[in-house]
Amino acid sequence: MAHSIDEQFYAPRLPISIVALPNSDLEAQAVRAVLEWLNCVVTIHWVGTPMDFLKVLGQGETAPRYLLISGHGDEDKGYYFGEYADFIDTSMLRDQYMPAEVIAPVVNLPGCTVISSACAGGVDAMGRAFTHTGRIGAYFGCREYPNGDDMLVYLVHFFYNVLRKKLPDREAWHRAMAAIDQPEIYQIRLFHADGTEDHYQQSTDQS
Repeated sequence: MAHSIDEQFYAPRLPISIVALPNSDLEAQAVRAVLEWLNCVVTIHWVGTPMDFLKVLGQGETAPRYLLISGHGDEDKGYYFGEYADFIDTSMLRDQYMPAEVIAPVVNLPGCTVISSACAGGVDAMGRAFTHTGRIGAYFGCREYPNGDDMLVYLVHFFYNVLRKKLPDREAWHRAMAAIDQPEIYQIRLFHADGTEDHYQQSTDQS
């Protein structure tokens, strides 16, 4: 993983990237503001075409420590992209969605933790698509269809625990879910690069 010059500052600033899929502008901007408040350097990839998204997922050694996928999804179809003009290559889409089988051979994000805010981003097929080769740090995704406001609050809690409390990803994930009393949020799953998965236990003491 390449290191940004910002990480060498007197007060180091962690680079984090957001991939903004269609119709996710407000969420991407909101998360960006929070992360910059927490002293991060944030890059938003304003994805224009499906191929743009695949380029981000296959960027290799230039991958950031964290990559947030902001968008919409469906448990059977994958990530939503919508309609395009005829001259745009949409061969990787199925009924305006990008399925897990298209993503699987492309992912190359060594050491990067990917967090999906999309509905159904954490179904089995998508989790395996991101982790099956091991060229990733970890992948977080929700198996259900959570309220967008709840997901935003979850992300704030997660990154606060990582950036301010210096907690490892797994503990930050656990505490972020415990802080929100919503059954859908408890369905956010942690997929490791080795193919294993952690399960949230609501009764665990978070103090």
